[in-house]
Amino acid sequence: MRKYLIAFFGGNPALRYSNLAQADPQAREKHINAWNAWMGSLVRSGRLENGYPLVSEGMKVTATGVERHQFPGDSAGGFMVLKADSVEEASELVRSAPILANGGHILVQPCGEI
Repeated sequence: MRKYLIAFFGGNPALRYSNLAQADPQAREKHINAWNAWMGSLVRSGRLENGYPLVSEGMKVTATGVERHQFPGDSAGGFMVLKADSVEEASELVRSAPILANGGHILVQPCGEI
């Protein structure tokens, strides 16, 4: 099996990881439960290698230095690495991701071998 980078974009801004603490408690609980159930199914199938939500504050590193950086709302909100036999199979595995029901989209990109 190959590895695929799965990157999550868009969706309901109130439910982005950096905003969850301020979200409506019921909406937050429903959102977290949906992600836990979906990711749990990937773990049980042996397809999920790792994955994390991303916070909106970080650093920008250039040849001239390092500075604080606020990632825009259209940047990736999270990522995971999945194992699948093809990019088509990896794409099918993510078709039930909770972000799609919230208006977001997902990019599936093959990882190179090193």
